[in-house]
Amino acid sequence: MNNLKIKIAKISTLLIMTTVFLISLANADELEASYSSISYGVLSQEAVDDMRLSVTSKSDVLIISDQTTGKATGKTREEIQSIKEALLDTPSMSRSYAPEFTIYNAFTTLYDDFDQDGYYQTLSVVFDADIYSYDGNDLSEVYALLYLSENGGPWVHYYTTDDFLIHSDSDKDEYAVITTFLQGYHPGYYDLLIDLYQIGNPNIVASFSSDDSAALYALPLESNDHDQVYVESIYIHHGGSFSALLLILLLLPLALRLFPAKLRGNS
Repeated sequence: MNNLKIKIAKISTLLIMTTVFLISLANADELEASYSSISYGVLSQEAVDDMRLSVTSKSDVLIISDQTTGKATGKTREEIQSIKEALLDTPSMSRSYAPEFTIYNAFTTLYDDFDQDGYYQTLSVVFDADIYSYDGNDLSEVYALLYLSENGGPWVHYYTTDDFLIHSDSDKDEYAVITTFLQGYHPGYYDLLIDLYQIGNPNIVASFSSDDSAALYALPLESNDHDQVYVESIYIHHGGSFSALLLILLLLPLALRLFPAKLRGNS
């Protein structure tokens, strides 16, 4: 009967351990499949020196991620273009002329590599969009979608800017986006792409990517959950004759108490 109880206990323990292991695997898969980031976008001339610090500091408190607000959808570039074309009746602006848009330049800066493995969790990108019009109205309201491609994979949407005004070829309308990646981005090399849209037009009016500038190519990025500093614990194990001697010294007083008469008789 006792043997049966022992077997049942062992089987129960094994089942519990297996269940815990499977749950941990499921949680790990869910964690790796989810993406989270927090971004701050503003006209470059309005940016303050501590803008990056204000973004990264929010990652340590309760925040509303880009994914929650809809600023980051995780959809591919092709999926987003299909959605935009389906939502609007007309494929292009109903005008007799079409202004020309371009993204003149873009550059990136990387921050925050706490584990010093060469991959950064905070990315800053600044780009300058310009407009040229035949009627002299070189002013337009636009917005941009930003994408990342991991190791040559599909372009995945990670941020949508607010609407902002651009004027001719002025550099005072440069737009800056700082993003701290919190979860789901494996250490790797990411290319960056910017699609520019004019308000009311479902079509992309200008693009700029790693094909246009090396500053947007092979950016070494990772999310915060992969950028942790670990302190290695050192365990010192004493074995061999030293451990045996220590055990004898500890048990000797107990032996003297249990067998005092016998030990005195032998002495």
